[in-house]
Amino acid sequence: MPDVKSANELKTESVTVEGEVIDILPGLEYMVRIDYNGIQHDVKCYVSGKMRTHYIQLTKGDQVRVEISLYDINQGRITYRLTKRAMSQPPRRPKK
Repeated sequence: MPDVKSANELKTESVTVEGEVIDILPGLEYMVRIDYNGIQHDVKCYVSGKMRTHYIQLTKGDQVRVEISLYDINQGRITYRLTKRAMSQPPRRPKK
């Protein structure tokens, strides 16, 4: 009988690292430079579903968290933006 892996085991076959967005590509894809144990590597990444749903925008220089599959280290998924930005509009004051 072949070895069948559960969904949880398949999810753990990835590495989560932090990197910096260095280029914006068409189709909501980004080039991210990661530094893993002193080795720099450029990874082509797409935005995860939650980030796409909440319209989280990324720009060059943003620090992000990336999930990379152990099977293909040239592609990844951006799961979190670590860079905190100032709000584009000041908060509204409550009416008196």
